[in-house]
Amino acid sequence: MLVESGIMNAQYLLRLDDACHTMDRQKWKKLEDLFDELGVKPIVAVVPDNQDQELRFESADAGFWDKVRCWQAKGWTIAMHGYQHVMHHTKSKLIMPYYTRSEFAGLTYIEQAAKIRRSWEIFLSQGVIPTVWIAPAHCFDLHTLEAIYSETTIRVVSDGIARDQYCDKGFYWVPQQLWNLKEKKAGLWTVCLHPNTMTQQDIDMLRISISGQYCERIISLDDVKLLKRQKSLIDRFDDFIFWRLHWKNNVIRQIKEVISG
Repeated sequence: MLVESGIMNAQYLLRLDDACHTMDRQKWKKLEDLFDELGVKPIVAVVPDNQDQELRFESADAGFWDKVRCWQAKGWTIAMHGYQHVMHHTKSKLIMPYYTRSEFAGLTYIEQAAKIRRSWEIFLSQGVIPTVWIAPAHCFDLHTLEAIYSETTIRVVSDGIARDQYCDKGFYWVPQQLWNLKEKKAGLWTVCLHPNTMTQQDIDMLRISISGQYCERIISLDDVKLLKRQKSLIDRFDDFIFWRLHWKNNVIRQIKEVISG
């Protein structure tokens, strides 16, 4: 059943970040078993050629792409999560200014297009067609979007602050506003999870939430009716408040770091 988001009670998408050939396979297997049991079909952010040392939780898995093809076959949404997940410092104007690091932002269009092209070619060579863009660390710029548009068939971005999906810069944006399940009255909410660093307690609590109060409201991206709508005034207000709080929290964190020495 297609659900036009925002009309009924709040609905939730679950997103799993940093799937790669050096991921923590035991934790990912636990979540996969849990989602299969409860019928959850998440968005999975796949790094096709991970070179980020911080994502090296295990030795390289020769069967990684078999897993990705299995996820795709059972209806999980596969997303392109950059190329190699290696960041550089940037002062470029970011669409989502979470950090001052990015795999893409600040590079020229030609440089970014080359990275996107190589990433896309890896996916296709493995028989996997990603349908969503997810930027490492959320950080990317207009050149990134231009490269994705020209080098791939991806037209959906999993990011942005709003209460519902919207259309902007030639893409459908499915907002990602949460990092754990929280009760909301209405709208479409994406919860970003990082399986590699989740504890057993985190997984147990997720099971309780999914099988309990949220069991009827967790949907898949295929259930979302993508509309060519602009951000509403409420969406823009939420966006303003979110970034004001983000800036404030960063300032407080920096002050604490200075005080602590």
